[in-house]
Formats: sequence, structure tokens, C-alpha cells
Amino acid sequence: MNSALQSGWAALAPVYDDLTGLAFTLLAAVIFYLFRPKVKLTYGKANNSRNVISVPSTDESSTPTTTEIYAEKFFLKNNGKKPATSVEFALSDFPADISVWQPRQTKYERVEKGNCLISIPQIAPGELIIIDCVYLNQRAAFVASVKCAECLGKEVPFWVTRRFSNWVNWLALILMIFGVTFILQVILKLTAS
Repeated sequence: MNSALQSGWAALAPVYDDLTGLAFTLLAAVIFYLFRPKVKLTYGKANNSRNVISVPSTDESSTPTTTEIYAEKFFLKNNGKKPATSVEFALSDFPADISVWQPRQTKYERVEKGNCLISIPQIAPGELIIIDCVYLNQRAAFVASVKCAECLGKEVPFWVTRRFSNWVNWLALILMIFGVTFILQVILKLTAS
């Protein structure tokens, strides 16, 4: 097997330079393809709240009426390096009130089966959109779909986390770098022996 490999390698000796140039060209093409600018939409639900308010009636003989208020906050972000155009954020139910932050030209439509379609003309790279929805005496909606002209949105889970000071973040980064270099050092020692 080894002699067959050596004879095949020796037969390619006249074209080593051409093969090396081809390999670098293909490697550069793969790198440019992987790091090309693209749109990357992510969305998620960060928090919600449910409040029941009891409103007393005018006469004391009747029972007070209750109003259920449910509020949800959705985040929509373009993590890519290219602007997302014609973004559509669809909810399963139309809320009583919707607000989109940062203020922009936004269109709200009631589409089939009572779904709410929020149309945003463009989201810049790295831009975060916050959508607040309030529901009165109705069930809360779920995200039916998120898409734009370039791609489909991907749901990411959100957790409430504590915000640490800068020195804690820098210490964690330095310790991670030390850990990665230690693992590389162990791999190099194992492959050298």
C-alpha cells in the first residue's frame, strides 16, 4: 500500500505546483463562500406577564367584572452582515395593542384565521427590533412564522441572566483563552509522541 502511494505521488511530481495553486484557489473560494455577507434573522420571546384586574360594579349587589391582561415581548434581530428586506413577523392571534421599538414604518394586517402579520420594510445588520403585544381577555399568541426576502427566521431561546462587571467578563475571557491553549498544547504533545 505504501509503495503504491509513493509511486502515485511520484507520478504527480510534474504537476505539484499546479495542484498546490489549485488547492489554494479552492481553499480561498470555500473561505469566501463561508464568510460572505448574508442575512441571519433570529427571534425569540423574552418575557411575558399575566395580570387579572377586578373592576367593581357600580351597584354592590352584582359581582365585579374581571379583565385579564396578558403582555408579551418578542425580539427580532438581524445577526447577518447584509440588510434584511421585506421582513414578515406573523403571530397566531391579533393582539389588542402592538408597539414596535425602534419607531419605523410598520404595517399591521389581519390575515387568514385571525393571524397578525407585522410587515417591516428593512432591518439593518446588527439591528434589534422589540415587539410588545398586549392581549385583553384572550389567549396569547405564538409566533407563526418569521421570514424575509432573503431567508427564514430562526428561533433562539432567551434566559434572564445577571449582568456582570467588565473585570469579571475579561477574567472569564482570559481563563477561556488559557483553557483553549492548554487543550492545544496537550493535543500537540500527544501527536508529537
